[in-house]
Amino acid sequence: MAPIEPLPLSRHLLSRTTDLEEFGERLNAVYYPARLRVRGRHGGPAVLHAVHGPDLTAGYVQPGRDVQVIPVRESTTAFHINFAHRGRLLPTTGDLVVPVEGTVASVHNPGSEHALHHWEPMTGVVGVKLSQRVVEEELEKLLGAPLEAPLRFEPVLDLDSAAGRGWLALVRLILTELDDPAVLRDERIRDHYVRTLAVTTLTVQPQNYSEALRTGGSPAMPRTLRRAVDHIEQHFASPLTVGDIAAAGGTSVRRLQEVFRERFEVTPMTYLRNVRLDHARELLRGGQTEVTEAARASGLSHLGRFAAAYQERFGELPSQTRRG
Repeated sequence: MAPIEPLPLSRHLLSRTTDLEEFGERLNAVYYPARLRVRGRHGGPAVLHAVHGPDLTAGYVQPGRDVQVIPVRESTTAFHINFAHRGRLLPTTGDLVVPVEGTVASVHNPGSEHALHHWEPMTGVVGVKLSQRVVEEELEKLLGAPLEAPLRFEPVLDLDSAAGRGWLALVRLILTELDDPAVLRDERIRDHYVRTLAVTTLTVQPQNYSEALRTGGSPAMPRTLRRAVDHIEQHFASPLTVGDIAAAGGTSVRRLQEVFRERFEVTPMTYLRNVRLDHARELLRGGQTEVTEAARASGLSHLGRFAAAYQERFGELPSQTRRG
């Protein structure tokens, strides 16, 4: 008789229960808010093994019966890849159905409308959630330039291709390593694995920057835009108006608005706000800076608006980031 393959992350059991409400609460706590709709009345216990961190969540999910998992669209602030450890399910992403089984994985982009449908009996899925911030940072390093538009992966990952097999082997290695408590305690090791997985995913899975990566990067920024962006990045903590930014770029406010829309699909002031929020997040992730201090150090003086904008961008409150 062939040996029974152990379940991924077996040392990190978070739930084994017949109470699907309890299971759903645990699932939402490590991934993101979602609604569970029960389709099958009978089945085995619902099982969840998971390791959860700010930039990587990896888990084994086995509901034990046919359910629908429908994430709240606004809460999906990370890239999410699902592949079957055993069994089969039918996720949707937009209007597309991606049968997850054997050699096919599904890929979901931040903010995308998707759901996980039709879990066959005993189906168990590995779900990998990768921080949008980290993946896009690694993409910018590969390109040597800021992103012109949000990163969007294609929804079907072929695990039977040479590249797909390499990606799967890396994920399985990371899952094995994450079962070691020493890895979880060492932030440097965790960060290395996260960034290695981000780069591998970028090079394996087709996306809207694949051609730029293949040809060596995107065209350089126009000088006006480069000057404006440099001014924002150097002076984001100071009071800045759109006129200040236009003056630094050596152009008119109207033209500045146009080039930011063309390159980044946002206004200069939205770009400035995002830089400030990103800086505040870095301060809070260290756990040593109070929320008020992080906001002010980033040029965000109105705390009420800061909290709302932060939650919109990162899917959690500043205080939640600080607590880690």
